[in-house]
Amino acid sequence: MTVAGANGAGKSTLLKTISGIHGLRSGSVTFDGVRIDGMKPHLITARGLAYVPETRQLFPGLNVRKNLRLGSYLYRREADRERGLDMVMSLFPRLGERLNQAAGTLSGGEQQMLAIGRALMTRPRLLMLDEPSQGIMPKLVTEIFQAVQAIRDAGITVLLVEQRLSESLAISNDAVVLQTGRVVLAGPAMDVKSRPEIRATYLGM
Repeated sequence: MTVAGANGAGKSTLLKTISGIHGLRSGSVTFDGVRIDGMKPHLITARGLAYVPETRQLFPGLNVRKNLRLGSYLYRREADRERGLDMVMSLFPRLGERLNQAAGTLSGGEQQMLAIGRALMTRPRLLMLDEPSQGIMPKLVTEIFQAVQAIRDAGITVLLVEQRLSESLAISNDAVVLQTGRVVLAGPAMDVKSRPEIRATYLGM
């Protein structure tokens, strides 16, 4: 699902609230029939929700492998901690070539791949991505969108906040349009994209 809207509409705040980083002022957040608002972020992650922030928040001095393994902190056995690596390497072959390279020396696009890969190491059922294409060269943007589609096709639900709306709506089943924290439209992604008044007013397309 794509979450769309103008700057300041509340898209990033929505993801931070779901992930437990921002407290909820009113209402509730329910996942799989259980209220998760008020839970600590690490407990929300343990329930199957992974969040990749716009800032990525990698450990630049650690190599790629160690950054990925930090995503498997929920699992204690060594075999379990390595279990998600095959999926990450298949999605992002570049990371496989750089396992011993410090994260801080990667390009912006490679760092974004690493941030997504680390989130996948938690084995999420819901993956939330905040502006994954920001500041990345076009070639790597294409690779990231292909990976997001592959993640969705693998059965992981993806909640995507993205400035490249044509690309994000093209790989989404549904879309929600926000305006100053309110939902002004929700429905199939292609239906949202096809409405000219929505394209002009809220999507900048």
